[in-house]
Amino acid sequence: MKQRIITGIIFGIIVLSLLFWNESSRLVLLILIPILSLFEYSRMTNFKVIDWIILLLLVVGTFYLINYNNEAPPFFLAFICILNLILGLNLFLDNLLIKHTKTKALISSYYIVIPFILGYFELIHSENHFLFIGMMILIWVSDSSAYFIGSAIGKRKLFPKISPKKTWEGFYGSGMCVLISAYGIFSLTNFKDLSFWVAFSLVIWVSGSIGDLVASHVKRIHQIKDSGSLLPGHGGFYDRFDAFIFAMPFILLINALL
Repeated sequence: MKQRIITGIIFGIIVLSLLFWNESSRLVLLILIPILSLFEYSRMTNFKVIDWIILLLLVVGTFYLINYNNEAPPFFLAFICILNLILGLNLFLDNLLIKHTKTKALISSYYIVIPFILGYFELIHSENHFLFIGMMILIWVSDSSAYFIGSAIGKRKLFPKISPKKTWEGFYGSGMCVLISAYGIFSLTNFKDLSFWVAFSLVIWVSGSIGDLVASHVKRIHQIKDSGSLLPGHGGFYDRFDAFIFAMPFILLINALL
């Protein structure tokens, strides 16, 4: 716990500095998260040369298509959300609908990397950059509160087959903390209206929680405890940003709808 707290404080200062400094620093954060997470995912799933080639073609092609249109085509966002929902549905199945061992290049492209390209155009390189800041803060609140509340009073296991330490008490407690924090952000900033922040926080809470389980599922499939060792006490970058990665397309969707 001591190591986890020390790492969390140091890492938190670095991330918050990048988050609040300016658009360029937020872009650095937006680049580091998928690149380092992809590196860890590729090691876990044993990428071959052909996987890197497919991933590169998909990412470069998507970037130029979005840049050419100056916006993300709607079917991209819909496809990514559907892919993430299938990854979430896999949690309940023995025969997986999509297997990381066979479609890892496709999954890593649209699950890890491309949502952040969309995030650049929709959240960073636009007037909506504050949503990126709010998203990061609320996911951090969700992760931390679920951990501490679950450790303190958690008794009923949320998904013991995938992640034995997560509890229903931590899940509901994190939802309450996220809603309170979202109201606090709204009160301080008056950015958008309260109904938006309620929907925004609920999407972050639910999708972020599922994203955490999806990452745990990937690690369990490949019999790995931590995706990396970059953050002592927390694991790797993929461990730390799994909720953020999974939630990104749903946040872009709720922003488009509302």
